[in-house]
Amino acid sequence: MSDELGVTGFELEGEDGVCITRVVAAPRDLVFHVHTSPRHLPNWLLGPPGWTMPVCEVDLRPGGAYRYVYRAADGAEMTITGTFEEVDPPGRLVSTEAWGGDWPATRNTVTFTDLGGRTRITTRVRYASPAARDAAVHSGMREGMDAGYGGLDAYLAEQVGGALTMRLELVPVPVKDVDAALAFYANRLGFTVDHDVRPGDGARVTQLTPPGSACSIVLYKDLPGLDLPPGTLRGLHLVVGDVRRARAALLARGVDAGEVQDLGGILYVSFADPDGNTWLLQEIPPAPGRPDDDGVGRTVAG
Repeated sequence: MSDELGVTGFELEGEDGVCITRVVAAPRDLVFHVHTSPRHLPNWLLGPPGWTMPVCEVDLRPGGAYRYVYRAADGAEMTITGTFEEVDPPGRLVSTEAWGGDWPATRNTVTFTDLGGRTRITTRVRYASPAARDAAVHSGMREGMDAGYGGLDAYLAEQVGGALTMRLELVPVPVKDVDAALAFYANRLGFTVDHDVRPGDGARVTQLTPPGSACSIVLYKDLPGLDLPPGTLRGLHLVVGDVRRARAALLARGVDAGEVQDLGGILYVSFADPDGNTWLLQEIPPAPGRPDDDGVGRTVAG
């Protein structure tokens, strides 16, 4: 049995069975869910190009039924139905499957084996007779299964990638006096005040966003779970297009900004807020081949 990604194993078993295996790059819980949830199935369990699954009904329990209705671009439809005999998440599914018409009904056993972040899917299909099995095999079953797993690979890659997508939204800044800090960040630095509310119990949430930034800060004092002493935050970066012009603007607003420091072509200017939390203006000159459409450098560790 091969555990190589992207390879569909296909073997005849006995007189009336087929065993199909595939290893996918996703954890077992997710793979099981993608095989059993109406939220996921219509996105990958499809036929030839142009087919969709407008109806996906799943009653995931022993004795529960499922129904998939497929539709082609020309309006032609095909329905697959079945009943779950065993449901043991996330390791095993046993169900019947009927395509209608002359297609033979089958009993399918699917096991999901944890391979440490990857999952081996093993599907054993049992037909009513050797002749029914052979007819299915000669209908292009192997090629169809391989194409279906290709769609599954692509869909799982999207799901795994989405799970790791992270966006930094808020940086807590500890201060002694919220009003004094607010005046500094809003009036001298020009940060936009997004929220300044008192939800109760003496707490105050003051959120501000630097001009042009997708990330905000929150000024805090005595907020539960945030216990960094005022003035101990170090080296927050504010990326600018021209560090010298930005420094001159801060000096004009009464901010004690340091001299421009050149660290290997990356330029920095340091300053601090009234509590001693430190900041760095950073300019990264555009490099050949690196997009810089907005005129703002890309931040790196300083």
